[in-house]
Amino acid sequence: MTARRGMTLVEVVVALFILTGVLLSLGSFSMRFAQANSQAHLVITANEIAASRLDEVRMQPTYAAVSSLATPANTPDQVRADNVTFFRATSVKQFGGTAATDSMNYKAVTVVVTQPMMRKTVSKTTAIAAW
Repeated sequence: MTARRGMTLVEVVVALFILTGVLLSLGSFSMRFAQANSQAHLVITANEIAASRLDEVRMQPTYAAVSSLATPANTPDQVRADNVTFFRATSVKQFGGTAATDSMNYKAVTVVVTQPMMRKTVSKTTAIAAW
């Protein structure tokens, strides 16, 4: 009896099934990786938008001017970055300072950035003391 050379049809079919499984799982991984990368890019951009708004708050010339940066309720600003539209809402809440004898007087400024394709909302808050 002579030694056979090559592979049988069953071996070829099994190898093709294994190869198909590996390629399908690799394709699924690639798709999830691309989605995660896109989400990360959106969140990073939203964080930059929120930080930029808080920098604007800190650069206000007077303490009273900080309140002028608040956006009206249910009407966020639209901000375009990287050809994507984000929605930015700025709220200012006063703590103390209503009477001349108040020892506590500061404003909490919260910036919330959303985008319909983002899975999470980005929110940043800072406190501004009276000066």
